[in-house]
Amino acid sequence: MKSIETKISRVIVGKVEPDEDLINSIIQMIKEHDIKSGLINCIGALKKFTIGYFDINSKSYLQKTYEDYVELVSCMGNISFKDDQPIVHLHISLGTRDYNVIGGHLIQPTVVSITGEVYIFEIDQKLIRANDPTLNLSLLKI
Repeated sequence: MKSIETKISRVIVGKVEPDEDLINSIIQMIKEHDIKSGLINCIGALKKFTIGYFDINSKSYLQKTYEDYVELVSCMGNISFKDDQPIVHLHISLGTRDYNVIGGHLIQPTVVSITGEVYIFEIDQKLIRANDPTLNLSLLKI
């Protein structure tokens, strides 16, 4: 196990409008506010989205795209960097009209239907991702 200590340096709040892509909007916020790294929390509603599940055997994401109106019950993740580009890593829980919850790794497209409320808690250190050849994934380098 590896760990670091860091502090919250500021909080950025954003509102994503209907038909905007949630992940693209978060990347725009990162660039506009020159965010080092941080924690992300979102709520709202989506109408088109892709959920991924990492299959350990194939070392790839199984993906399914949905076009349906859902509640963005919970979305959390982090901001790190690879090759000086921001990496937004999000996991999501979505409520369906029949009161079921689906979830997984959020992959684009992530189209907002009503609103997306985004809270970024910036930390005072830059987190870096590096490729792990055993899984073929970019994992946090601590």
